[in-house]
Amino acid sequence: MLRSSLLLVLLSAPAFAQGNFRVTEADIPRLKLIHYFTADKAAHDADFEWTFTDTGFTVKKGKGAIPAHLLDTLLPDGTAADEVTGSWKLADGQLVLSDIKAGKVDGRKDVKLGVFKTAPTVVRINCPHQAVFAVEK
Repeated sequence: MLRSSLLLVLLSAPAFAQGNFRVTEADIPRLKLIHYFTADKAAHDADFEWTFTDTGFTVKKGKGAIPAHLLDTLLPDGTAADEVTGSWKLADGQLVLSDIKAGKVDGRKDVKLGVFKTAPTVVRINCPHQAVFAVEK
């Protein structure tokens, strides 16, 4: 009886890597892109850059181009760019990107992306496929 009760308690306790970790405004400027996924669910190394400051963001070409799905999310259909900039804020559990520009081209208005933590130091952004970031110290 004691053994089954103990087993039940252990199985119902959350694991350290699970839980409801809240993304905070302090987390966003500390994000470092680790890898990202494409529509075919293939993982890709961080071959482009996506960085954040206290209020802004920059997505730019690195070893590879900015992924098409991210450009389509941020810019008018069919727009190519090597760099996209804008502002960010957290609102209602989403990352809201605004003032988006690629050179002289205006981006989409108030792009809302799902953002969540899967561990205390891992943040995922749906854009619409996931980009995975480490929260650096």
